[in-house]
Amino acid sequence: MPVGDATLRAALQDALQRPVRTLTRRAHLYGSSHAIEDVAVTFDDGPPLALVLKDVSAPGPHAQAAKPLSLRDPDRELQAYVDVLGPAGLDVPVCYGALAEAGRRWLILEAVDGVPLWQLAEDAIWDETARWLAGLHGHPAPSRSLRLLRYDVPCFRNALARAVALTPTGALDGVADIWERVVARLTAWPRSIVHGDFYPSNILVQRRAAATPRIRPVDWELAGTGPGLLDLAALTAGSWSAAERERLTLTYGRALPAALRPAPADLLDALAHCRLFVAVQWLGWSRDWTAPPEHAHDWLGEATALAWELAP
Repeated sequence: MPVGDATLRAALQDALQRPVRTLTRRAHLYGSSHAIEDVAVTFDDGPPLALVLKDVSAPGPHAQAAKPLSLRDPDRELQAYVDVLGPAGLDVPVCYGALAEAGRRWLILEAVDGVPLWQLAEDAIWDETARWLAGLHGHPAPSRSLRLLRYDVPCFRNALARAVALTPTGALDGVADIWERVVARLTAWPRSIVHGDFYPSNILVQRRAAATPRIRPVDWELAGTGPGLLDLAALTAGSWSAAERERLTLTYGRALPAALRPAPADLLDALAHCRLFVAVQWLGWSRDWTAPPEHAHDWLGEATALAWELAP
């Protein structure tokens, strides 16, 4: 059940610390794994404010992916915004707070007026996205305990076990043969903040006159800590040519802080291992999930090809 207008108005006034004159609600334009509304707010003085109301406690009616139960936590995205991204000064949507009602949790977020990255073809915009991502990974993993996901040895091993269970018998034998080497490669990479779902559909781009585009990643539901290259593997997933992927990868590498900047060959090799994990992760994602046509990809074919490429 959607949160009521009176409850939402009271929550907004508490979060924004000012009286709300009017609020207008409508369904969000893009589908999501959670129910989302656009909320327009006006005040007695000052400009109006565009917000997003996101129910992080229940799947939306147009959910594109059924997340495994082990990954669902309605408080993770809130904690990512409030305790990690905000203090780090990262350019992400502003989180104004949360609203709890009848055991459910809604996030109150800035509405980003941008275009999804997957709709844009300019190399310069993709390069700027890679540089933004390098900035994210320049921040070390939080030292204190949080409810973020841990992309670590148990996570990597469980991903293969789920994929084997959901694919034809023997289909991933070549992957299984090298999987412990993949796990070792990923866990040796520096740990940082990880978006966890850094696909072009989750990256909004705001164009600015006479300035570089503003990159605004959204949907931090799978935020965690681990090897940041997992995000670059997601960004470059799909039908990229080897040359295009290498160009974007080296752009990312040059933008990393000097102390974290690997040799190009090391970076490209580690990315191939991360791409294999991403393919295996999707193969074992959920029995109930089917990619929409515009995002469909042969993950089994990619996994087997990468396993052959990485085999000793």
